[in-house]
Amino acid sequence: MNIKALAALAAAAVMAVSVSACGKKTDNKDKTDSKAETTAEEDIESTPEEDSAAETTTAAAESKPDEKQDEEKIKKYIGEKDAKKSDYSVELTNGTENVIIGFAINYGDGEYSENLIPANEDFEIDEVRLFNWSHTVSGDVMTLGDFNVEITLEDGKRFELHGFPLTDMLSGEIRLMDEYAFLVYTNKIGDSKDTMKKEADIAEKEREKEEAKTATTTTTTTPEPEPEPSEEDTVPESQAEESQAEQQYDDQQQGEVIY
Repeated sequence: MNIKALAALAAAAVMAVSVSACGKKTDNKDKTDSKAETTAEEDIESTPEEDSAAETTTAAAESKPDEKQDEEKIKKYIGEKDAKKSDYSVELTNGTENVIIGFAINYGDGEYSENLIPANEDFEIDEVRLFNWSHTVSGDVMTLGDFNVEITLEDGKRFELHGFPLTDMLSGEIRLMDEYAFLVYTNKIGDSKDTMKKEADIAEKEREKEEAKTATTTTTTTPEPEPEPSEEDTVPESQAEESQAEQQYDDQQQGEVIY
């Protein structure tokens, strides 16, 4: 009897161990499934990052045409071709609403340079170019206002930009009024400035000077009336006829005596 009881207890213990082992296998399986689900979720969450990377790549690809356009703009220049070798390089925009065919610069009272726009490359409306220029004067210090620029439009009209701030500008736009051109520019510390008032004052002085010159050349003196002949200078018509008849009679008499 005791032997049977011990055998029953042993069998029960074996069954308990088996059940416990099955429970562990089930837990391990659940853990494995849970891990697989977590990995799947991570894979799903990583998809937006991949999309973002793809979008960045697409955006970079789309931006290439703009960069190419910028490079093409940089190739357009006024003055010296190589900006890196120039003393000054500033970005200029043609805001005159006219094609500019001539661009010259002078220093102080010196003569203007030759046309700095390359041949067959007119400065078109709203076009942006680099103005590259090198200028050194031995023994002189360059200050604002030392340079002047003269532009020539397609219709032949010329305008001056006085005191062109080449030494203190990053970029600028040339604009045009009826009687003068002026510059709107950004200086080297980022301030926005313009030369409109200065150019308007200069244009007004030039206009007054031209009007004074015209008035001087058109003014004429009033001619004095010719003096009327006096009575002594006036010979009556009848008296003149008598004198003529007497002269003819004398001539006849002289002719007869000679005969």
